[in-house]
Amino acid sequence: MQTLRIGAHRGAMCHAPENTLAAFEKAITFDTYRIEFDVRRSRDGEIIVMHDATVDRTTDGTGSVADLTLADLKQLKVGGSEPIPTFRETLKCIRDRSLLLVELKDDEITDQVVDLIQAADMIDACTLSSFNEDCLRRAKMICPEMSRAGFFVKPGLLDVQEKINDLGIDLLIVWPQAATPEHIAQAKQHGLQVRCGFKDDLSYEESYALVKRLADMGVDEYSCGRPDWLGRMIADYAQ
Repeated sequence: MQTLRIGAHRGAMCHAPENTLAAFEKAITFDTYRIEFDVRRSRDGEIIVMHDATVDRTTDGTGSVADLTLADLKQLKVGGSEPIPTFRETLKCIRDRSLLLVELKDDEITDQVVDLIQAADMIDACTLSSFNEDCLRRAKMICPEMSRAGFFVKPGLLDVQEKINDLGIDLLIVWPQAATPEHIAQAKQHGLQVRCGFKDDLSYEESYALVKRLADMGVDEYSCGRPDWLGRMIADYAQ
């Protein structure tokens, strides 16, 4: 029987401020299989957790992450209450409690991120993703044993074998609008896990209908800001 898994997008971001330790802790309480978050580099070279290139949307500050030091960033609050975590702090927080899906948001941080994962002895727990496929090619070269994920976000042709050969991926992240039974079957035939996320502005009923459609296609893993909903949906689908 197919095993369906709970993912979290920027942690349980509907229950705590996104990309914070509080959001990751909340996701863990919901038995999340894999927690996704984004990393960037500060002006003084620290890898920190932040989706946007600036801190304006998510914190009480302003400015580009790349122009702010770690000390500057640590004075800010995400969602008015939570500090911006470093990547080191995040690895320590999630260690042995969930898998990690680390999205590289800056182009030149692959080596540093891989070094931090290796130093934490967490290669087996981490999967790297990036919309800049050069980052994945670099990761494949310097640490081939680390898991990598490729994106498929727009409807169209998909050559899974080409992605595997080029990027060495073992996880395919498919956006709902791009998912077809043929694409999912192709990925599964090549031994990939398939993860699909969706927006948090859907009702429970709308979200469940989407999960059911994707599960019927063979998608393994689901991601949104409400991993508690996903747990209920997976239980409902199993019935």
